[in-house]
Amino acid sequence: MLNEKTISCHKAVEILRKLEDGRFFTVCFLKRLEDKETGKRMLRVMNCRQRVKKYLAGGPAAYSFREKGLISVFDMQAMGYRSIPIDGLRWIRVDGEEVQVDH
Repeated sequence: MLNEKTISCHKAVEILRKLEDGRFFTVCFLKRLEDKETGKRMLRVMNCRQRVKKYLAGGPAAYSFREKGLISVFDMQAMGYRSIPIDGLRWIRVDGEEVQVDH
């Protein structure tokens, strides 16, 4: 699936959106908010899945993830829903294959 060492941000999003339901993957991204102490954006690595329905609290999302440039995922360590900013993607790992994301 990930034959190249570096892919475009657009291609990375396409790969993530095409993953089968419940498939695990890892992403590294820059958070949009800055750290309060350093004033820098923090790098985050997250092991996650998409389209998890078990822990939904009812009702649709209050906003469009696509319009805000986000990918909705379920964080397997925090056991909660999180959003990944597309513009912050640095690398993705699927089935042990890791690729860098070029911006």
